[in-house]
Amino acid sequence: MHEVSVVYPLIMIQIMNNPLSRLECLPNEILMYIFQYFDARDLFRAFYNLNYHFNTLLQSLNYLSFTLLKYKSIEINDYIIFTSYIYTLTIYNTVDIDLNNFTNLHRLNLIQPTSNQLKQIVFSTLPYLEHLTIGYEHYLYIDYIPEICQKIFSNGFPCLKSCSLFEPRILDIISDLTQSTQITILKMDMIDMLTYTDILTLCPNLYCFQFTINHREQEEFNPIKLHFNLKQIIIRFQSLFHTFSDYTMNYYLSCVPNLEQLTINELNYGVNINDYLNYHWFARSIHTYLLKLHRFKYYLSILDIKNIKKENINHMKINFKHIHKNLYQSYLILN
Repeated sequence: MHEVSVVYPLIMIQIMNNPLSRLECLPNEILMYIFQYFDARDLFRAFYNLNYHFNTLLQSLNYLSFTLLKYKSIEINDYIIFTSYIYTLTIYNTVDIDLNNFTNLHRLNLIQPTSNQLKQIVFSTLPYLEHLTIGYEHYLYIDYIPEICQKIFSNGFPCLKSCSLFEPRILDIISDLTQSTQITILKMDMIDMLTYTDILTLCPNLYCFQFTINHREQEEFNPIKLHFNLKQIIIRFQSLFHTFSDYTMNYYLSCVPNLEQLTINELNYGVNINDYLNYHWFARSIHTYLLKLHRFKYYLSILDIKNIKKENINHMKINFKHIHKNLYQSYLILN
């Protein structure tokens, strides 16, 4: 790719200096480099059926993406031309299209899914689907959420490895599922400790887990089985009056002894900055439970960071480095 990026401007200069040169005379490597910046619809509208050479190139593309913001039935013939080549499909709002036409679909992102879109997921085979995103639907009542959860967490998609599930009603269904899954990467929004326990039980092969912690703390924790395959966790939480306690964090970290990468994103809405000057940054929890940790990143977002004294920021960073003792790579990022 580096060599192509160097050759590309030289060839374009030659074309501009030679009016007889044509785009199709460019080497295939350059054309493929240019094509990657096109959405599938625009790419096929511009180059499909110009000649055999362009058709062959277009049909050889392996990672075409297509984003649908709106859908007009009169454009169906345009879509049919390239739907079988689409690798990644992203759909917004109430756009409804037949997923069965996307026979090569590997990644599907439903940003605001409709009932019809979810119905198609339930009843479509999607044999090559590797990643599925389900965002927040915008209707008060919607069907097929239970069926989708059942299909996701029971290997209903034979190739599914990664999921981003942000629809909140999914949380009410997960506790009723009992089968394991082949999912290795999972991203979710607000979860509590019970959901966390259910997910680790449902996903024995989970490698990466991203979630936002519900700030309600429980007096007692339910016993949780150790999960040995989880290697990366990204935790998000909001701080209103005080930051998160070790007591709660211990629950999330105590059951993942082989964790290698931990990322924490804290959004500070009202915690006094002085509380961070000698803060422990969950070091005790990490040193106790994460003996195989390689990298720890802590993102602290402060709403009025411009008003914080520079010496206080420097003190926080020095304390952060000191308390983690260079036992692993550690980074404090303030923004």
